[in-house]
Amino acid sequence: MKSEEGFIYPHVLAAILFFLLILGTITIGLQKELRSAELTISFYKKQQLFRVGVSEAASKVERICEKQKTHIDTEEGRVTLKLMKCDRKKKLVLVLVNVKTKDGLSDDRELMLDGQTGEIMRWANSD
Repeated sequence: MKSEEGFIYPHVLAAILFFLLILGTITIGLQKELRSAELTISFYKKQQLFRVGVSEAASKVERICEKQKTHIDTEEGRVTLKLMKCDRKKKLVLVLVNVKTKDGLSDDRELMLDGQTGEIMRWANSD
């Protein structure tokens, strides 16, 4: 491995550097894949929280008009139902569903429900 003068041969040094370059590339690729997987998992947690919020709002549509805010804590995070409008004449209930995962992601959507049946009439981002 060493020459008579004590230096490493250039082709051995090149092979070591090439190996390190390949190892670094593989490591960077794995880090990107892990980040992508974490984002995917967080997205599905957020969607699950939205489902919990909609289910809770639909099941308690009669009582939502009496409460301004309802908090629901789950394993994935926290759901907050905030009453925006309760029109008893038109039998419409407008609720803001806010979710926050334990990972720190948060989002909110507007939910319009039929005041009698709890049927979803509109479900949209609140942009």
